[in-house]
Formats: sequence, structure tokens, C-alpha cells
Amino acid sequence: MIVKARLNPIGVALMVALVFACASASAHAAGVAEKTFEATDTPVVREEETEKIRAVLDRVLWEPGDFEVRCTATPGLGYDALVRFDSPLPSGKRWVDRVVLRWYAARDENGEAIEAPAVLMVHTLQPQMLISDQLARSFAGRGLHTFVLQLPGYGQRWDGPGVFPGVTALVNGRQAVADCLRARDAILVLPNIEPGPIALQGTSLGGFVAATAGGIQTSFDPVVLLISGGDCYEAMMNGQHDTRFLRGALARKGYTGRALRELLEPVDPVHVASRLDPERTWLISARDDMTIPRASSDALAEAIGLDEEHRLWLGTNHYTTLLMLPGVAQGMADIILNKDHHPATAPKRMPGLGAGGNPQN
Repeated sequence: MIVKARLNPIGVALMVALVFACASASAHAAGVAEKTFEATDTPVVREEETEKIRAVLDRVLWEPGDFEVRCTATPGLGYDALVRFDSPLPSGKRWVDRVVLRWYAARDENGEAIEAPAVLMVHTLQPQMLISDQLARSFAGRGLHTFVLQLPGYGQRWDGPGVFPGVTALVNGRQAVADCLRARDAILVLPNIEPGPIALQGTSLGGFVAATAGGIQTSFDPVVLLISGGDCYEAMMNGQHDTRFLRGALARKGYTGRALRELLEPVDPVHVASRLDPERTWLISARDDMTIPRASSDALAEAIGLDEEHRLWLGTNHYTTLLMLPGVAQGMADIILNKDHHPATAPKRMPGLGAGGNPQN
């Protein structure tokens, strides 16, 4: 069934929040009050690469080393703990350079933290990170330790008054991608994290960052992208609604034409998408999305080499996708938890969602 609606995006977000709030449990400490762990960066495997891939890796990678991970319980805040560590590519601004993850812990029926797989989530453009908060709660309720990375400029990485967080995230795009790579190693040293791959999920703006990070560090498994794409410059120039707003905010900072293209180029996922495993990567797109245009999602799918079973479609636009978020969250969790998941079964889990190279009619 195709969903057709024209709703105010903020109103939709508030409705989704109410839907999820009914099922939300109170916060608990994720097994620690406050504790420090030692972690080590995992080197990125570099193979024979194109000039574009080499350029991205050279801009984003750093000399691997040891780093400290601090985990602090946050009872009553809606998530279980904050995980902090230093960004491997500092900008020189103290608060922006301290990476923050919100930890939503997987628990048993008695509310005790359990050993379970982990997923790193990268949030949307929305400043309050509301959508990723709701997705994270859903994932945790389905047995996944879920970590929401605050992009530069967001949450506790605030860049000061008068600066829209999305602008900071894009101006610090290299840092955002590097933070994802280091976050994987930070998660691996925490208690109750099941040995094995860390999954990576990104939505909208976060999908661009996640796709780039997943293309660089190929140990993420699986990679699940929601209403996102590639070809950043064309997406920025042709996208409507939130994209148009962000385009204007960047223009006021002097990022137009060539300057805008140069800003977005280093972190455009299409350049490293060929390093993603097309059998372990899923792209879920909205048929009527004008915020992330069809050409953008097509460009990413083509660059990854996705077949029609890994390219899934919702009969929505960018914002009415939120009305289907509970079912979509369940479907994404199924993909992450079930190694034998076959996307052709997705319509049974996600209403309005179908596999195939063309949107459902």
C-alpha cells in the first residue's frame, strides 16, 4: 500500500514520539556508574584503490593509536549511559572534539543488561536527534545495544549560538566520518558487547556519513541506510525542504558553487561505496522523497552495486516515512540480528516496503 500524506514534518515527528513513548521503558544504568576503558584504533585495510578512494582515505584516516573511553551512567535521561572519547581528527574546539555516544542498552525481561550485539547509529539533520532516539529505543527493545553518535555541532558537541548544527556537521565532515570509525573500537571495549561485527545504521544526513564510514572501515556488518543517498553536491543542489534549508544555511557561511562542492567532496559516499559489501548493505528509500532526490539514492545504490533484494522501497516521502517508523525499525533490527535474513521477506515486516529496483505502485 502506498502512503500519501502531506503533513508538517515537526507534527509528524511529535506523533512518532508519542507512538514510541507508549512502549518506552525507564532508563537504567548500562552496567557501570562511571568507568574508564582503554581502546585501540583498528587500522583500515588499504588495498588497490582508485584515485578517488585514495583521496578520501588520505583525508579521513589518522595514525592509529590508543585512546581512553569514559562511560557514565545516565539514569532518568531516556538512555542508559554516555560514552565519550576524543575525536581522532580534532577541529580545535574543545566541545566539538569530544565525541559523545548515547548508549541504549539491551536488557532481559528483568531489566538486567545482557550480552548482545551492538549497532552504531548516525542521526538525522534534526537538532534534537528525536528520530534516532526513537529508533535506538526500538533496537534496544529488540536485543541490540544501540549507540547514537552525536555528530559535530549536535547535543553535547554544540558549536555555540547562531550556528545550525547541520552546518557544523558538514564543515567538520571529515571529523564526523573519523568519529564513526573510532566509535566502533570504543564500543568493542565496553561491557556486555557480544564479540563479533558492529552493525552500522544511518538515517538521512546520518546515512551519508555512515555510508562513507562503512566504505572506509569494511569491518562494519551489516550497513543499513534509511532515506539517504550519495552524490552529495547534486543532492544538496536539487533537494527540497530540509535540504533547501541547509543549502541556504551553508550559503550564508560562504559555501556556494565550487566552495560547496569542495566541502562535500571528501565525504561523498559514492567515492568509497565500492568497498561496501553489496551482500551486507541495505538501502531503504522513500518513493516520493524530494529531500533526498531519487537520483541521489540511485547514485549510491549503483556505486555499491546493490541488487534489487538489497534496495528496498517505502511508499512515502521523506517525512511520512516517520509514520511507518515502528515497522521500519523492526525490519532493520531483523536485518541486523538475523544473518540469514532475506530481504524478499521484508514486506511482511515493514508495511509498504518492497524489494526491487523500482518503487512499489
